[in-house]
Amino acid sequence: MLLDQIDNFDIFRPKMDASKEVLHGIATFTADISPAFPYVNAELGGWDYDQANQVLLLKMADGKWITLQPQKIAIRGARDMAEAKALLVWIQGQINDIYAGREALTPRYVSQAGLKVIEILKLLPMTNCKACGYAACMAYAAALREGEIRLEDCPPLWEEKFQEKREKLQAYLKSFGWRALDAD
Repeated sequence: MLLDQIDNFDIFRPKMDASKEVLHGIATFTADISPAFPYVNAELGGWDYDQANQVLLLKMADGKWITLQPQKIAIRGARDMAEAKALLVWIQGQINDIYAGREALTPRYVSQAGLKVIEILKLLPMTNCKACGYAACMAYAAALREGEIRLEDCPPLWEEKFQEKREKLQAYLKSFGWRALDAD
């Protein structure tokens, strides 16, 4: 087991605005979890991975973020102490499970943060039909980059005449390990 013990877990309100209704937490430990980062990045769809500085940023649903460093885990945006603790238990389990199964995984050294909205836009049907719920394809492209929606939310993209664009868009997103925030 790569990360078997958390030495300390401090939970606190943001220092710049203690009135915020969210909590942050920082867990520290002696184990070095950085060997797991490329595998965790591949499996959990890391938002930003800085291999040189050994930092992996995971964007979660509902405005939550988890930052992994070699001997530290930071959690941002928990609703309460129970959720902060649950997120720590969850990410510790994910790190251990993913690292244990790394032989069957392909590590990923790129991150979703490299996705370009304009490149996504070029591969959309450009109908501005609003069927996705956005006023324009540009807004849909920005939301797609952030993982807030799915490809399936753009009905024209699934029409036969846009098959080539759809396939190119799928390949582009896949090259960065893109996934929707609510993806399993």
